Amino acid sequence: MMRMVTVFASITLLLTLQSAHSADAAGETRSEINSPDSDHRQLVAMPDEASQLMRKDMLDHLSALNEIIALLVENNLDAAADVAETRMGKSSMGKHRATGIGPGRFMPVEMRNIGWGMHESASELSREARDGNLKGAYSALQKVTASCVACHYSYRTR
Repeated sequence: MMRMVTVFASITLLLTLQSAHSADAAGETRSEINSPDSDHRQLVAMPDEASQLMRKDMLDHLSALNEIIALLVENNLDAAADVAETRMGKSSMGKHRATGIGPGRFMPVEMRNIGWGMHESASELSREARDGNLKGAYSALQKVTASCVACHYSYRTR
């Protein structure tokens, strides 16, 4: 349990420090950081509806990650497996396909591949947790969050 709390605290601290370090290293002020000209991530254009669907999904993924971490800390591996697969795993993919405005169709191939990797890693997390392999579940969880970091560091929609 203490290991998971340490991991969660470390992730939070790293994200906070990264933001502060990026601004200091570049000599940028907060207004410069928020300027589209200073954001070197690739802009991915998509219709507003698709962008809103993707944002809603990403917020749910963030909430699911928080829930998964809490369940792993409680050693409730079956529940963590269920959340990982149903809300982030491969079985959660394609739910917007029939709408014609699914975000995936507007993503560059590399961005889409990162997303597929995240879904695959979440399914791996689910399998490992279901098998009772806590270390394997933590390893897969790290792959999930690495996908999130890779995508958010590389791409933006506005």
